Amino acid sequence: MILLVLLAAAGLILFTGWKKYGDLFRDRYDMKTRPGALLTKEAPPASLSAFGGDLAVVRSASDDDSTVGAQGVFLCREGVPDAYFAKHAFDHMNPASTTKILTCLLALENGDPNEIWTAGPEIHPDEPDASMAGFKEGDRVTMLQVLYGLMLPSGADSANMIALHIGGSNEAFIEMMNRRAEEIGAVDTHFTNTHGLTDQEHYSSPYDLYLILREAMKNETFRAIAGCPQYRAEYLDAAGNPVTKNWKNTNYFLNGKASILDGYEVAGGKTGTTLAAGACLALAAQDGEGNLYYSIVLKSAKHSTLYPDVNAVLEKIPRQH
Repeated sequence: MILLVLLAAAGLILFTGWKKYGDLFRDRYDMKTRPGALLTKEAPPASLSAFGGDLAVVRSASDDDSTVGAQGVFLCREGVPDAYFAKHAFDHMNPASTTKILTCLLALENGDPNEIWTAGPEIHPDEPDASMAGFKEGDRVTMLQVLYGLMLPSGADSANMIALHIGGSNEAFIEMMNRRAEEIGAVDTHFTNTHGLTDQEHYSSPYDLYLILREAMKNETFRAIAGCPQYRAEYLDAAGNPVTKNWKNTNYFLNGKASILDGYEVAGGKTGTTLAAGACLALAAQDGEGNLYYSIVLKSAKHSTLYPDVNAVLEKIPRQH
């Protein structure tokens, strides 16, 4: 009799739980179209642990590890459920120009790479020390060229052009960025600009940048741009004269200033550097067997420590036997 009562009670609990969360799971988690998505931040915390999709999760923190000097780190392998290493993975940090990963992705999702854009006054950034692709007012360039100018020399002028031509205005594009970040599951992210220049309300986290980079790497054109060592852009200026730009990637692993850990190569990623953010790199790396790893390193002290930090993170990938 007692056993029957216990079984009935258990059934009632399961039924009540499904009634409470079943519709939420069905509406927020479309298994056909977004198998890697997280529930949005409005979901009850108790439900978040029930759905991880195919994303890596942090089971334990590694904040006391002194082998990596950077303040924020996340490392995982595509398709493996547990993260290999995490250090302050969910802390709000200044992402600097790693912001441009999402700027690039939104342009590819909403624009035509072959469309001709004319550069206007929007190319002038608010901060004089911003990195630039070097566009001038009146330049006639393709969207694809603007994206290479965004990702390789990390041009703030490119970011401003994207905001205007894709969003219609800077404000509208930033709304698109925050909405897309939320769709990806990056709930510890809030952007106030397209380029990553310092703003107190502009932040992300190592884990969120993993989510954003992972989403971007699904796009073949993004992968081609983000893994490109150098690019030659040829276009016309306002007077119709030919202009040539030769851009090198700011990623030292791609421009030859540093060597990635033996056995790995760069598949894509984005650097970022400001006084507030330190030296940052959101990296997708591939081993000889085609396995993809995401290594997010934020707030390394400077460029000379960033790449040793990244390699120290990659050293934590378990050896395959």
